Amino acid sequence: MWTTFTTTVRTLLHTPSAVVWTLVFPIVLATVFNFMFEPLRAQESVEAIDVAVVDDDAWRASPFSQVIDALATQDEPLLRAVPVNSTKDARSFVKDGQADGAFSVQSNGEPLLVLAPTGTSSDSSYNVNRAILESILTSYLQNQSLVANVAQNNPAALANASAIEAALSQTVDVAQVSLTRAQPDAMVRFYYALLGMASIFAAQLAEQSVWRLQPTASAEGARRAMSGTSRMRLLIPTIAGCWVVSTAFLAIAFGYICLTAHIDFAGREPLCLIGIAVASLLSCGLGALVGSIPGRMGSDSRRGLLTAVTCLLSLFAGLYGQPTMELADSVAKAFPAVTWINPVCLVRDLFYSVYYYDALAPFALRIAAGTAMAAVFLAISVAFMRRYTHEHL
Repeated sequence: MWTTFTTTVRTLLHTPSAVVWTLVFPIVLATVFNFMFEPLRAQESVEAIDVAVVDDDAWRASPFSQVIDALATQDEPLLRAVPVNSTKDARSFVKDGQADGAFSVQSNGEPLLVLAPTGTSSDSSYNVNRAILESILTSYLQNQSLVANVAQNNPAALANASAIEAALSQTVDVAQVSLTRAQPDAMVRFYYALLGMASIFAAQLAEQSVWRLQPTASAEGARRAMSGTSRMRLLIPTIAGCWVVSTAFLAIAFGYICLTAHIDFAGREPLCLIGIAVASLLSCGLGALVGSIPGRMGSDSRRGLLTAVTCLLSLFAGLYGQPTMELADSVAKAFPAVTWINPVCLVRDLFYSVYYYDALAPFALRIAAGTAMAAVFLAISVAFMRRYTHEHL
């Protein structure tokens, strides 16, 4: 059995397709994800909002213009004010998409905001900018009304500048509380789906190795079938060798993803390694099942079947972009059982549970589900292997 185990390990390490799909592929795809997602994570400053201002006598005489100037000249400006000569020019700026809004001051001193209708801009940030401009004007009008009421009801209070400043201040004490173990990051879900896909791609290792044991696969398989070694003494060390190799490859890919994607599991990395071992066992069970299916279908056909199934399952894990992630969420919401019977989703949620939840119960449940699924696959493959007798040669 030890000879079979070591031979399987050496064979897999010298098989280019095994190394490419199980080790190289997830590293390359993770690198692509890094180039895609890192610029989104690096956006730490707010982009200044383009706004037109009608620069006339009423504007220059209004205190509201000082508010806009302050917001446009601070260290990280919230606004980028573009002076125009008339209200007509301001509306043209908004209509042409050169500004998200336009401020002006009417003859009675009241500020006015002009916005394009909702949905007229293709820029996803337009609705956010629209809300910010509305908030600026609303806040100014509320403060103006507050000062007017104070002046009418208690004129002496205006002499206390600190009290007025405190009344107009909108600062509040905020305590940051995290409801999850790690800081939420929408991008890490794609890396979890990648790990799920990579773990199921590792099933090709067991598929090739178990297929070689079949007497109809090759002369070597025929000689093994006619030898005195039982099927189990061949199958168990073969699957064990596949499990060791795939676990090592997936662990290397996991370490690369954590380092390059800056995913911090806060000391739970050993649990992740346990999850990788279970994911590898699941993939070996699936590969052994496909490799032991009776029939004269070659290894290439079986490998193509595994690849097609893995790519399809990865679609429902949300690997292929935001639309597929939304599709995966919709399917999981409508049919929760899908996330438990889809191996890619199961592995994805395994890492998700370690990363986000304080309790280990969700992780333990997925470990149990993965182990049970692997046991079922291995039991079926054992039943298939027992069916081969000498008359199959």
